Amino acid sequence: MGITMSSDIVSMPNGKIKGKAVKLKGKNAARVSVFRNIPFAKPPVGNLRFMPPQPVEPWNGVKDGTIPGKVPMYPTAMEEGMEQYFPFPNSYKTEPVLGEDCLHLSVYTPSLQKGKNLAVMVWIYGGGFSSGSEREYDGTVLAGMNDVVVVVPNYRVGVFGFLSLGPSSVCSGNAGILDQQLALRWVQENIQHFGGDKNNVTIIGESAGAVSVNHHLISPLSRGLFHKAISQSGQSTMRGVFRGAEKNAEYNKQFFEQLKITEEDDNKILEALQKVPADDLVEAMMSLMESGESFCPCFDGKVFPKTPEEVLKNKDFTKVPYIIGCNNTEGQGLLSIMSSPNYMKGITEEELGQVFYIPVSEEGFEKCKDFYIKDESDEKRFSKMFGAVMGDDLFVSKAVQTASVYSDSGSQIYLYYATFQLKMFQDNVYGEEVGKMPEWCFCDHSNDIMMTFGVPFSPHPLSIKAKFSKEEEEISRKFMAYLTNFAKTGDPNKGKPVDKEWPQYKAKGDHLVVGSTFSVEKNLAEKEVDFWNNVMPAYMTDKK
Repeated sequence: MGITMSSDIVSMPNGKIKGKAVKLKGKNAARVSVFRNIPFAKPPVGNLRFMPPQPVEPWNGVKDGTIPGKVPMYPTAMEEGMEQYFPFPNSYKTEPVLGEDCLHLSVYTPSLQKGKNLAVMVWIYGGGFSSGSEREYDGTVLAGMNDVVVVVPNYRVGVFGFLSLGPSSVCSGNAGILDQQLALRWVQENIQHFGGDKNNVTIIGESAGAVSVNHHLISPLSRGLFHKAISQSGQSTMRGVFRGAEKNAEYNKQFFEQLKITEEDDNKILEALQKVPADDLVEAMMSLMESGESFCPCFDGKVFPKTPEEVLKNKDFTKVPYIIGCNNTEGQGLLSIMSSPNYMKGITEEELGQVFYIPVSEEGFEKCKDFYIKDESDEKRFSKMFGAVMGDDLFVSKAVQTASVYSDSGSQIYLYYATFQLKMFQDNVYGEEVGKMPEWCFCDHSNDIMMTFGVPFSPHPLSIKAKFSKEEEEISRKFMAYLTNFAKTGDPNKGKPVDKEWPQYKAKGDHLVVGSTFSVEKNLAEKEVDFWNNVMPAYMTDKK
């Protein structure tokens, strides 16, 4: 258990905050000061709903940063059944409270000494831009075992963060990305009070958080707010994470119909939407998500003057040292289980046609079958194909494409591929309350988060009963060393000793394999990457 010690108080330009000290397990364990619920923006309510965040107002007295703040508004019903796949360190006795007044962040620091100038890592959470919060990401171990400052901000999700009424409207969209940018500004202005170095900031995220990191590399408004970047399983050119203005207008129309809003004028639509009770907006979001649609970042002419594809083509992105990662069976677990109730026991070809999320022609569908199905007698062949397509199309092909283009343009790139299989998802001895994965699933989407945050070493109880093997502890220790070396120096090999030199990536070059042993291999998933990046685009029917 974490031992809470005396409280710490930090003075910032906007006011004072009280945090608590948590001691890590083991001898010579570090003491980490934890500050929750630090506001970085005015509450985005009333006529600030959907709008760009406004800087926080100063406060009087000492704010209590020992308790978590509110979680962004989103349909929590969509996560029912998912809790069993996410054992996370749980340091509170309270249930999460949802609210629009959610623009706050948490800071985890091993030193409150000003001038200590520790490297800063700002974590951006995933959740498909439709859900998620800072609450589940406990930075205590990452900060305490590796001598870095960890900052985890909330940002608005779903309609609250990503409503856009068009590039020329007063509500042009991407408020959730602007929330992240304001949090990064907060870091520039305040992190020295928590022992951090504002000139050495790494942005890191997973899934929609990884996409966000890539979005900051392509948004001119984020320039100068960070110095290095890490994207784990997500790039801005992925399907379904960025929308053009026309598609967006079509989607809005469905949403307004749900809410019976008939106004035509942007300002009147905005006014009407700002008066709708937050719970009604969440309900409307939920019914659209059930039909497979959701709000996400979009072309607005400001945060994104160009589309991600145009930026990649023109190489017009911020060039900083950049780690890009993906896992070897990202689509073979959680994402497929959530898509089809029959996934584990084997879906039929007809079911595959129904859940196949990629807009391909019939000929394209046949091409996928030819490419992926090697054994016609395997009863699970259509399940395995579905999972492989999802992993290769969404994650692996985009990671390799982005790494290659960024590397060719002179950026310092490091690519990793995670292949470990966590025992808790296969074996009840390790995962008493953990949902099980098919045996063909190794490193699933989001499994690397547990290694990144050092969850095997957490001083807090986990949200569900699970434990890690000694081997998994070692994977986490080594992986954290690479990531924090990179955050400190821009080179994952410099700093804490690593047992395998991780070479810089050049197109079709070396990548680090994060497994039960760490190794270096070349030319990641060559055939699959070629199939999705060069063959399949000709068979797409409706590019989102």
